[in-house]
Amino acid sequence: MPAIAKKKPTIVLQRTRHPLTETNRVEIVRILQPMQSGSIELYLQLKNAHWNVKGSGFSALHSLFDDASSNVLQFADELAEHTAILGGEPVATVQKLAAVPQLADAPLGMRNQDEFIKVMTDRVSYFCGLVRDCLVSLERNNDPVTYDVCLRGLASLEKRLWMIESHIQSKL
Repeated sequence: MPAIAKKKPTIVLQRTRHPLTETNRVEIVRILQPMQSGSIELYLQLKNAHWNVKGSGFSALHSLFDDASSNVLQFADELAEHTAILGGEPVATVQKLAAVPQLADAPLGMRNQDEFIKVMTDRVSYFCGLVRDCLVSLERNNDPVTYDVCLRGLASLEKRLWMIESHIQSKL
């Protein structure tokens, strides 16, 4: 079966006096939108884990998943605001979010704490990799401010990954 090239979404920028060129801003918005979408997906998956985890470690995991979800939502907000600063349109509807999923759905019916920890470790790790890939692209676009926003978000995400993963470190 032939490969199907993904069509790049059309990016229409609002007028702004932002000093980056329009070409650079379009490319940066094209990078930020999937990251923002993915961060919202990750937020929802972490919130699902927060609401549904069961087991002897419930209290610690309930709190940990809540903290991680809040942290990811803050990153999503920073990505959305930075997209708007550049004249782009943040991902702000369920339809846009669902149109281009960035993460696999978490399996339904999970209750066991080890399942949640493994799945959330996988999702956070995968998303950290997406952010790292985006940083490489941002570096080429000569935008240190957007790079910094994403780098700070990545540092915080990697800390949450470490905190979640530490609950099953001996089982990896």
